[in-house]
Amino acid sequence: MGREHQTFQMRLEIGAEPEHLLALPECVARGADGALPLLAGRPVVLTGCGTSLYAAQLASDYIAQCGGDVPAVSARTLLERAGGLPRERTIVAFSHSGGTPAVLDLLLKARKQSVSTVVVTGFPESEAASLATAVVSTGYAQELSWCHTISFSLSSLTGLLLLEASAAGGLPADLPLPRPAQVSTAVEQILAREDVIRTAAAAVHLGTTFVLSSGEVQALATETGLKLAEAAYLPNQPLELEQFFHGYIPATDNESTVIAVLPPSARTRAADLRQVASVVGFHLLALDLPTLQRLAPATDAESFPWAAAAYLQLFAYHVALRRGTDPDRLRRENPVYLAARKAYR
Repeated sequence: MGREHQTFQMRLEIGAEPEHLLALPECVARGADGALPLLAGRPVVLTGCGTSLYAAQLASDYIAQCGGDVPAVSARTLLERAGGLPRERTIVAFSHSGGTPAVLDLLLKARKQSVSTVVVTGFPESEAASLATAVVSTGYAQELSWCHTISFSLSSLTGLLLLEASAAGGLPADLPLPRPAQVSTAVEQILAREDVIRTAAAAVHLGTTFVLSSGEVQALATETGLKLAEAAYLPNQPLELEQFFHGYIPATDNESTVIAVLPPSARTRAADLRQVASVVGFHLLALDLPTLQRLAPATDAESFPWAAAAYLQLFAYHVALRRGTDPDRLRRENPVYLAARKAYR
């Protein structure tokens, strides 16, 4: 069977997102009794590694764009922080598997220093859950593909629902948070237009690749860059949109691709980017709210980050099929990369 006709686990997990997004409020409610007292009215720091860190950053950036202040910091950075952990803050750690070594080390250190922790995970019986003060499940206790997609979407939205319910981090009372039902419908409509996304993936040049974003969806640049690396083994450079204008344009030409997720707050710079593309000639895939609304009419400003994430996850999947890679294994079927994974904890 050719890979273009094979359905990988990554695709199955992306397809499961609408159902599980719809169930999120119930999942958060089940963990609320333990988590909310640790968050209510308190300063909070979000953390994680890899996709889980980018989920934390999406929640953090979304809140920052609305006037709140809930930073996201990598687990390794918190571990190495001079003077110990921030005792005044509750640590919310994202770990889908509940077994990420840096997160486990951080939770153990937090326990020793009497710092409150909440773990957001797909596996509420995991080691991370056993070390945390409280646990909130995303409701998805599977890990079919090592290229994580559904956990990004579920974890980031779970974090926002938790912060909203607890009024943690000084969140404004009128914060325009996404509603899981609306997000689920928008994502479902995006998935129904896979033909459009497949065509977009077929059109990209597989040379120098930049992934750009800003504002409340800045984390989508880094997460999409990670998916392209994990699934398609495609080297790329994720950047904040403004940074691209400060020195990176000379690295592009008509064999380059620029993938840009453009929130409403970046409207002026989005127009500039399109003008640069027309001059230099690089291939530009630009996702903004009107573009997604043409594919998925249910997408509004609040659900845009998750609709865009679903589009980009499918996009990375189809780039992988085009390149003939296995999007599920992170190259660990190759003895070299299997040995590389065993070379670090």
